[in-house]
Amino acid sequence: MGVRKGLLALAMVGFIVVGLMSLLGYDVYLPSTVLDELHATETGRLAVIRAAAFLTMAFFIFRHLRNKRPLSSVAPVQVFVNFLILIGLFRLPFDLVHWEDWLIMGGLVVVSTLLYFENRSEAQKIFENDW
Repeated sequence: MGVRKGLLALAMVGFIVVGLMSLLGYDVYLPSTVLDELHATETGRLAVIRAAAFLTMAFFIFRHLRNKRPLSSVAPVQVFVNFLILIGLFRLPFDLVHWEDWLIMGGLVVVSTLLYFENRSEAQKIFENDW
């Protein structure tokens, strides 16, 4: 493994650790605060977006290191939306005060479904004229 791939693997591990720590309720903010818990009054939207972005980057670094490229341009958006849903299920408070956040989560489930079918359609078009 070359230096470039080693640095990518190290970054991937860092992104996974930071993203998964968010599932436990801790966020890493460098250089000022290493561990910080979400307060009960905060909605956690920013923490959800941040963790989803880190896990999306880790996912595509892993795919790059395995020499697997996305077959469509919709794939990165679909992966990001799926991580938003996953992290949001764990991090967003489930109460009536935050009903807007859960309405957004429902919309993201619809968007994820649409992106899934669009991704499949685009991936099939890429190899349509190869044979």
